[in-house]
Amino acid sequence: MSERTTPVEALRGLAVMAEPPERRHGPIAESLGLRDAPTSVEYSDVFLFQLYPYASVHLGPEGMMGGIARDRVAGFWSALGYTPPAEPDHLAALLGLYASLAEREAGLDRAERALVREARSALMHEHLALWAFPYLDRVRELAPPVYRAWAELLAELIGAEMRGLARPVFDALPLHLRSAASLPDPRVDGAAAFLEGLLAPVRSGMIVTRADLARVAADADLALRAGERRYALEHLLIQNANAVLLALAAEATRQGRAHDLRSGWLGGSAAFLRDRCHLTATLLRELATEGDGVEVAGRLRPEPDQPPIRSVVRSEPLP
Repeated sequence: MSERTTPVEALRGLAVMAEPPERRHGPIAESLGLRDAPTSVEYSDVFLFQLYPYASVHLGPEGMMGGIARDRVAGFWSALGYTPPAEPDHLAALLGLYASLAEREAGLDRAERALVREARSALMHEHLALWAFPYLDRVRELAPPVYRAWAELLAELIGAEMRGLARPVFDALPLHLRSAASLPDPRVDGAAAFLEGLLAPVRSGMIVTRADLARVAADADLALRAGERRYALEHLLIQNANAVLLALAAEATRQGRAHDLRSGWLGGSAAFLRDRCHLTATLLRELATEGDGVEVAGRLRPEPDQPPIRSVVRSEPLP
C-alpha cells in the first residue's frame, strides 16, 4: 500500500477490486501495492465459481444469495439513512459503506461522531467481520496470486479497523448467528435438508467450494459432475457416501481450527463457527462409521425415469 494511501482509501480500493475487472483496476492495484491487476478469468474463477462475496451466502440459512440475511443487511442500510443498493450484502458494497461512515465521522462534533462510530462498530460486528475473515482465508487458499495478495491486505485492514473499535461489542453474537439453525441430521430431517445445511456456512461452520468437491472426488477416485455444488455433492455421495462424508468431516475439522485461532480476537462469532464445525465433523463421522451415509445416499438416488434431485427453491441460484 502506498504511503500516501489512507486506510479508508485503501478500503475503497480493495472494495473495487472485488468487482469485475475494468480499466481502473490497474491504477488501483498499483496504489495498493499489488503486483498486477486481476484478469476477467481470474475474477470469474474466484468470485463467480468458487467463493461468492455476499454476506447472505455465508450468513443465510439457505447458504444462497438473497433471503433473510440480505434483508437484514438492507435494513441496516436503511436504518442509517441510505438507500440500499441492488446488492446490499456484496462485500464491495459493505466495504464502501464502512468507508463512507469513516469519512462521515471525521467531519462531525464529538457527540455525532460517537453515534457514527457506533454505526461503524455495528456494521463491522453484525454484517462484515464474522464472515469476511473465514472468507478471506479461503481466498488465500484457493485464489491466484493477485487475489491472495488482495485478501491478505484486506484482512489486515479490517483487523486494524476492529482494533480501533469498541471491543465489548465483538463478544456478543450477531443476530445472523443467534437465529441460525444447526445442521440437520439426515436420519431425522431427511437428506435434502441435510445437504442444504451442509452447504450453508452459518449452519455447518465451513465454506465448501467447487475446489473442495473436486479434491474429494480426486482423492476418492470418483467422478465429479459439472453443475452447482449441491448437484455435484449429491452424485459424489451416491458413488461413495462414506468416503465423501469422512473427507468433508476432515475439512470441517480443519476449518474449525482456523475459527479457533481467530476466537481470541474476533470473539463470539469465531467461537460460534468453530463449534459449528466441530458438530458438523462429529455428525459426518458418525454417519460414515455407523453406515448411515449409505442410507442417506440411497435417499438421494433418483428413480430410473426421474431427473436428478436438484437444489431447493432459493431467491437467487448460485452456479
